[in-house]
Amino acid sequence: MRASLPSVLSGPARLLPLLAFVVWALSGTGCRERLVSESAAAPESRQSLLDREADAFFSGPVRTFEVTLGSNSLASLRQDPRKAVPATVRVGTNIFESVSVHVKGSAGSTRSVDDNPALTLNFGKYKEGQTAFGLHKLHLNNSVQDPSRMNELVASTLYRRSGIPTARATQGLVSLNGRDLGLYVVKEGYDKAFVRRNFPEDPKAEGNLYDGGFVRDIDQDLTREVGRGTNDFADLRRLRAAVNEGPVTRMAALEAILDVDHFLTYCAWQSINDDWDGYPRNRNNYRLYRDPIHNRFRFIPHGMDQLYANPGQALEPGWAGVVAQRFFELPGTRDRLLDRITALSTNYFTPDALTNLLNTATARLTNALAARPEPERQEIVAHIRGLQGRLLERAAQIPVQMELRPRPVRFDERGEMTLGGWVPRPDTGNGVAEIVPLPSGGRAFHLVARSEATVAGFRAPIRLPAGNYVFFARLRTSQLKAFTDARGSGAGVRIGGGSRTNSLAGTQDWTPVQFPLHLPEPRDLEWVVEIRADAGEAWVEMNSLKLRRIESR
Repeated sequence: MRASLPSVLSGPARLLPLLAFVVWALSGTGCRERLVSESAAAPESRQSLLDREADAFFSGPVRTFEVTLGSNSLASLRQDPRKAVPATVRVGTNIFESVSVHVKGSAGSTRSVDDNPALTLNFGKYKEGQTAFGLHKLHLNNSVQDPSRMNELVASTLYRRSGIPTARATQGLVSLNGRDLGLYVVKEGYDKAFVRRNFPEDPKAEGNLYDGGFVRDIDQDLTREVGRGTNDFADLRRLRAAVNEGPVTRMAALEAILDVDHFLTYCAWQSINDDWDGYPRNRNNYRLYRDPIHNRFRFIPHGMDQLYANPGQALEPGWAGVVAQRFFELPGTRDRLLDRITALSTNYFTPDALTNLLNTATARLTNALAARPEPERQEIVAHIRGLQGRLLERAAQIPVQMELRPRPVRFDERGEMTLGGWVPRPDTGNGVAEIVPLPSGGRAFHLVARSEATVAGFRAPIRLPAGNYVFFARLRTSQLKAFTDARGSGAGVRIGGGSRTNSLAGTQDWTPVQFPLHLPEPRDLEWVVEIRADAGEAWVEMNSLKLRRIESR
C-alpha cells in the first residue's frame, strides 16, 4: 500500500534541537555583530560559527525575506536584470543593508523584476564581511518549474547523504518592495565558503570551481567562480584530452583527472532522480570543481527543479554530456553504473526514507502556509502529495527495471545458453500473452490474437559480445491467420528492432524455428517471440528457447 503524506501542514511545527535553536536565536542583528566581532579575534573559529549558523537556518523555520529596492536600483534591473544593484533585505528582526541583488534564472524560469523574479543576494559584495545566517550568498528561486517547491530540497539532501556536495535548500516567503511574491525556494550559493565547507582538503579555496552555464559542455571555457592563480583553463584542457583518448587508454586518462567513483554516484543519482536537465543528459545545471591536492574534477548538481516527472523513466536514458558519453562507452562502466544505482536506491531512495524526508521538510511549512490564502495553501499541499506519490512510484520502479537489466551471457560447453527473464508484451490489437503448462510437462508461452492486426509476445533483454549466434525455439499454431508487415508474419522469433523471415501460420504441430544473428560489436538487445496475426493462437515451448554461439572458422 502506498504510504500517504501525514497532515503535517495543519499541525504544530517541529521543535528545533536546542543547539540549533540557540544558534538561530543568536542570529539577530545585535547578537550577530557581537559574535562576529568575537570571532574576529579567533579567525580559526569564525567559519565554524558561520557553519553552525547556516545549519540552523536550513533546518529551522521558514523565514520571510523582505527585499527593498530604491527607485534607481529598480530602474537599473528593468534595464539590465543581470547587473547587481544595492538593496535592503529584512528577515524577521535582521536588517541587512547594501546587499547586492540581481535577477537570476535561465530559459523557462527567468521573470522580470516586475513579475516574480528569482533573485541572487550577495551580502558581502558591497559590505565586506557581512553574512546572513552564516552565508555570504543566497538564491531566492521563484520555482516556476516546480510548484511543490520541494524538488531541490529532496534531491540536494539525497546527494549530500551519499557524499556528493551540493547546495542546501529550504523555503522562504518573499516580498519585493512590499509586493507579496509568495513561497520561494531558498538556496545557498556556490562560493568560497561552499568550497571550504565541502572540500576540507582545500581550506583556502584555491581549487577551480567552474559554472557550467546554460547548455555548455567542457569543450568550452567555462566561467570560473572560485579559484586562485592564472585562469588559463589548463585543467579543463586536460579533461578534454582525457575524454578524447582512444578506448584502450581513456579510462586511465580519466582516472588521472576525474574522480571516477564520485562521477559514478553523481550519474547514478541523475538517473534515479530523472534529472533530464542536468549535465549527463543535457549539459546543463552543473558546477565543476577541481581540487588542488589530487588535481581531479568532481561534478556538482545544480538547478534541480524539474525532477521526478516520470516514475517509469529508463535508468539509462542516454547521455548528452561528452564526459558521460565517453565514460559509459568503456567496457564495464555500464555495470558499475547499474550497481551504483542499486546501492543508492537500497540505502537512500527507499519509501520510508523518502516519506520521512518529505514529512520533515513539509513540517517546516506549517506556520508559513497557515497565514497564506486557503486556495494557495491547498494548491501547494496538493503538489507536495503529488510529488510524494511520484517518489514512491519511482522507488518501486527501480527494482523492477533492475530485474530486467541484461545479464552477462554464460554459454555451456556446447556453446549454448537457455534464455530467461521473459516479460509479456501484448503490443497492438486485442492480444493475450501468458504462460501456460503443457500436457507433456514444462511450460509454454501462449499467444492469442482476438482482433485484426494483433501483435503480442514476450521479450527478454540480453547483452552479447561481438560474434555469430543462432536463436532457437519450438512453436506450434492453431488456426493462426497471419498478417505481414515490415517486422514479419505469423508466429516467429527475432530481435527487437529487427525483422524476421521465420514464420508459422495456420495449424501446425511443434516446429523448430531459428533466427541467425551477426554482431560486429557488443550490443544490448531484446529477444522476441511473437505473433503477428488477425486471429488464432500459438504456443512457444519455453525450454526450447536457447541461444547458440557459432564459432568463426
